[in-house]
Amino acid sequence: MHSFMGGGLFCAIVGNILLVVSTATDYWMQYRLSGSFAHQGLWRYCMSGKCYMQTDSIGNTFLNMFSPLFYSAYWNATRAFMILSAMSCFAGIIAGILSFAHFSAFERFNRSFAAGIMFFVSTLFVLLAMAIYTGVTVNFLGKRFGDWRFSWSYILGWVALLMNFFAGIFYMCAYRMHECRRVAGPR
Repeated sequence: MHSFMGGGLFCAIVGNILLVVSTATDYWMQYRLSGSFAHQGLWRYCMSGKCYMQTDSIGNTFLNMFSPLFYSAYWNATRAFMILSAMSCFAGIIAGILSFAHFSAFERFNRSFAAGIMFFVSTLFVLLAMAIYTGVTVNFLGKRFGDWRFSWSYILGWVALLMNFFAGIFYMCAYRMHECRRVAGPR
């Protein structure tokens, strides 16, 4: 039981670190624009050694393609889901640590189960963020830029998704093991 929780806690901490790094960095996509390399993240894009906020219109090639409403919704939805994912993962980590300290103080509330649910919620949020970003990038941005690729910040988001999912699996296994022992009674 404790080994499942330890493995889940390890996966969750690594997953949360990867979520924060992925959300904060600006290497989600790299492309060539007017003969020079450029890259973008959720908060800013960089071209020719200069970086601009995603809301800046100076030099922003995306505003030429999207209406400002769609442009804003696309970025804001991806950002919001990544932030919600990191927050729910952090809440799961707190519940996971508390389940180590004392497995459950209440008969009807199990901290291990709550931690597992929070990790699955975090997985759902990061999945939504990655799906939105992938869909818009492949269907709109990828067609605009001939020479482009996803970059390491984007890949860290997918790895964080897997880590949070496995953290949820581990905590659900710990919960089931605890329930089986509770029903069987003391030996």
